[in-house]
Amino acid sequence: MNELLQVPLHLWPEKPMVTPDREGIKDQRVYFVDNPSITPFWPSPEIANGTSALIFPGGGYMRLSVNNEGSDAARWLTARGVAAFVVKYRMKEYEYPATLLDGLRAVRLVRSNAKAWNLDPNKIGVIGFSAGGHLAASVMTRSDFSVDGTDTLQHVSAHPDFAVLGYPVITFEGEYAHAGSRKNFLGDDSDSRLIRENSLQYQVKANAPPVFVFHGIGDESVPVANSLMFFNEVQKFNKQSELHIYQSKIHGVGMVQGQGTISSWTQSLELWMRQNRWIGD
Repeated sequence: MNELLQVPLHLWPEKPMVTPDREGIKDQRVYFVDNPSITPFWPSPEIANGTSALIFPGGGYMRLSVNNEGSDAARWLTARGVAAFVVKYRMKEYEYPATLLDGLRAVRLVRSNAKAWNLDPNKIGVIGFSAGGHLAASVMTRSDFSVDGTDTLQHVSAHPDFAVLGYPVITFEGEYAHAGSRKNFLGDDSDSRLIRENSLQYQVKANAPPVFVFHGIGDESVPVANSLMFFNEVQKFNKQSELHIYQSKIHGVGMVQGQGTISSWTQSLELWMRQNRWIGD
C-alpha cells in the first residue's frame, strides 16, 4: 500500500472528471473542489491495527483547512496505528446534496476496499471539524440518505462505527445556527424543510455510534450550543460517548498546541479510543 501513500483517490471514478479543474490553494486552504477525493495516510505496518477514519476538514463549506484539520490530524492517527483518509468534498459551488453524497461515498469507498487495504470494515470512523463536523455528523445520522440509487457503491453501508466532532456546526435553525455554513451547504433559497432535515439534532437515531465531541465554551464562530444539543440526543442512545467543553474562545484549533486546555483534546481522544479498542494499548 505504500504506493498509495498520500496519492488522492477519486471518490467517483466511474464518472467523468470535471474539466477544467478549478481547485486551488490559498493560505493553506483548498478552494473550488470539482473532483472530490480521499488522500490516504497509512500507519507503519508494525503498528497498524485495522482501524481507519475519514477526516472532513472545516471551512464553512467554502474552503477546506486541509493541513491543521486534515493532514496534521491524519499523521496523529497514523502514529497510533490508524489509517486516515483526508476528504476533499464538494462545497458551495455545487447544489445540495452533492456535499452529503461525497461524505457518504467516502465511507463506502473505504469500507468496500477494507479487505484489500487490510482494514477492519467494522472499525471505520468519521472525524470532522466545524463545517466538516456537520458533514461527519450528517454521515453518522443520515447514512441511509439516497437520491436516485445510481451510486455504484449504494449496497455498501455508509454508517460509521464511531465519530469525532470538533466544534461542529450542528443546527441550521435559530439563534445558534452558523448562517454561512447553511447558505453554502443548502444555497440561497433553502426551504424550511431542508433546513430542519440538515439540523442534525433532529436526525439522531437509535443506531447512533459512539461519539466524541469537543468544543470551546466561548467559541466565537460556532456557539457551543451546537455540541450541547447534539450530544443531548446522542447520549439517549449511546453511553460510550463523551463530551468535552473547554475554557476557550478559539474556533478552528485543530491540532495546534499551546492554546490552553483545549489543546489537550487529543489526549482525551486517545484515551477514549483506547478504552473502546479502536487503538491498542
